[in-house]
Amino acid sequence: MGAFLTFNDCAVEDAVRLGEALGDCADAGSAQGRLRVFDLHSDTLDRLALHGDASAPGGFAAHDAHVPAARMRTLADNDAHISLARTAPFDWCQCFAVFVPDKLRGDAAWSFFERVRGFWSDELDRCAERLLQVRTVEGMEAAFAEGKTAGMLTVEGASFLEDDADAEARLDVLAETGVRMVTLTWNGRNALGSGNDTTDGLTGFGRVCMRELELRGIAVDVSHVNDAGFKDVCAVATRPFAASHSNARAVCGHPRNLTDWQLRELADAGGIVGLNFCREFLSDVHADPTPDDVLRHVDHVLEVAGEDTLALGSDYDGCDVPSWLDPCDRAGALHALIASRFGRAAADKAFFGNARAFFVRAEEA
Repeated sequence: MGAFLTFNDCAVEDAVRLGEALGDCADAGSAQGRLRVFDLHSDTLDRLALHGDASAPGGFAAHDAHVPAARMRTLADNDAHISLARTAPFDWCQCFAVFVPDKLRGDAAWSFFERVRGFWSDELDRCAERLLQVRTVEGMEAAFAEGKTAGMLTVEGASFLEDDADAEARLDVLAETGVRMVTLTWNGRNALGSGNDTTDGLTGFGRVCMRELELRGIAVDVSHVNDAGFKDVCAVATRPFAASHSNARAVCGHPRNLTDWQLRELADAGGIVGLNFCREFLSDVHADPTPDDVLRHVDHVLEVAGEDTLALGSDYDGCDVPSWLDPCDRAGALHALIASRFGRAAADKAFFGNARAFFVRAEEA
């Protein structure tokens, strides 16, 4: 899309200030002037729910051992990447994932899911004045009208689904509790298929589950699915699907990132690609990726898949993110940078419009 602009440190600082201002320039109940954000993926629920539990899988307890328990108790205000105090100045819809580690399968994985979902349920009650669970775009707009953060429940790693008598009931529970998107695998194998650490595609059971998810109005997410599994999803899908938190492999060669043919397939299917802030997926050169590193992914996805495909999938609270995007209320700096390079319309689509349109399509399909 033409010559690539670079940004010096002063420009980044200006963008950060502009991004913060975008969150403060309107009254709490007004959509006009407030930056709209729709983030397709975070691991905040696991990070908070498991704080201090050294026996819990996922590595969160060890990572946050230095953080006082009082600062990791609630979504309302915390020392994680995402808090309702930080999302409040924005019209912000956050997909909160229940991340189920690969080591858990079947009943153990389901018990883990129920534990984190229980934390989510408790937080909905505790933070009712600030947070509203939403299942539809209409519900999201209602949350914004009330000055609340909209929260969508999702799943990352469906290893609790196995080819047994419990599978259908568990699929029903996902729908009943408002799960709106499911990442089929994490990095390894489960009963549905294989993640990017492996080479197998979807299993026959995985193909069946894909269809069952679609029938229940739950979007299929191919982030973490390997290349063979991605091809299988393309063959099976009857509804738009997402890569909730993946970048461009042509820019950074990590296998979690998407090839150009995958980006085109997602665009053709009416899907979306959520820009992932994980440092190792943004750059294989810089330990702390720069704005240029992030904008190269934006540039490439826009070039290959068009303006209607790029969205946000921060992976906040699931990884280390660039220092200039930490914590979440600094994301406004990225909007300002995208707008300065590609125009305000493209930035607004990437930050909100494309994800909103995706879920409208998912509801109508």
